[in-house]
Amino acid sequence: MADQTAKAVYLPRHTLLTQLRFAIRIRLNKFLAAVYLRIMGFPGIRNPSIQPNFTKTYPCRPKLDNRIFIPKSYKSGDPPMPLYLSIHGGGFALASPRIDDTFCSNFSDKNKVLVVSLDYPKSPNNKFPRPTEAIVDLVHAVLGDESLPFDPTKVAMGGFSAGANLSLSVSQHKSLRGKISGVVSYYPPADFSYPIDKSIEERPEEAPPDMLAGMADMFNWAYIRPDQDLKDPLLSPVFAAKENLPPKIFIIGCEYDMLCRNAKVMAENFANARGDGKRMGKDDAWEKNGIKWELILGEEHAFDMVLGRGEAIKARRQRRRIEMYDGAAEWLFREVWMTGTA
Repeated sequence: MADQTAKAVYLPRHTLLTQLRFAIRIRLNKFLAAVYLRIMGFPGIRNPSIQPNFTKTYPCRPKLDNRIFIPKSYKSGDPPMPLYLSIHGGGFALASPRIDDTFCSNFSDKNKVLVVSLDYPKSPNNKFPRPTEAIVDLVHAVLGDESLPFDPTKVAMGGFSAGANLSLSVSQHKSLRGKISGVVSYYPPADFSYPIDKSIEERPEEAPPDMLAGMADMFNWAYIRPDQDLKDPLLSPVFAAKENLPPKIFIIGCEYDMLCRNAKVMAENFANARGDGKRMGKDDAWEKNGIKWELILGEEHAFDMVLGRGEAIKARRQRRRIEMYDGAAEWLFREVWMTGTA
């Protein structure tokens, strides 16, 4: 594992003018994202086929709406289903669970899984560790919700980007150990202590401009306090101890993503910390000691959410998106939900 005894690392100091610019940009982005989501929710615009069965709040976090997806094939009296807890992305600052409705609805229907898409409080008003704490509360509430038809021995969690980071943060929480059997982490921020410029420089030479490059400093400033050690394993899960993690973890990186290098390092650290088990597969897709790594070649951060321009690019990303989600489902049923909680 990474050295957790090394000297603490903090965010770089920014001038007041830079901080003001960040504050204006982040709030403008939050406003625009909220307007977009509101418009996409209007009748006649929203897709009725991907809407949740219902939304639900819990007394522990009454301001957070969570979206419940029950597969269309499920009938009252059927055996309890596996549970997948999904956490959306957005730089810890933007959006809502609504942005993952397509994924959650399709994943639920295709695999006959109960999916609960969780919300969390956003930065800059809610800095680390508040989102982690809120999701921990919500996970306990969902696990204790007897009205939901799931098998409590078959619980997995996952997320995209910021949500991928949060899924690894939440699953380390002492109160949840032994309750979450596995995590699927799609293109996560793994190490906030690693310099942004190095992450950008280390991408392949042929990579296009990174969509995160101009926003990473802003998102980090909004989410992380100046006095926060960036090597805290709940913030940078690359530093997490093996005994604090679920037994099964699937980490997915995108080749042209500035976050990819550290996601791969994290996967290797997790696998190697668990002993000398045999590594199965090849460099861009392998499994070892309960850890699975997959590299999506030739794709950028969040390629599955932003299909891009041009029919050929859209078709390629759509195909790879389906393959990625199907691969995650296959792994969950083979490694996590087959046996339930370890």
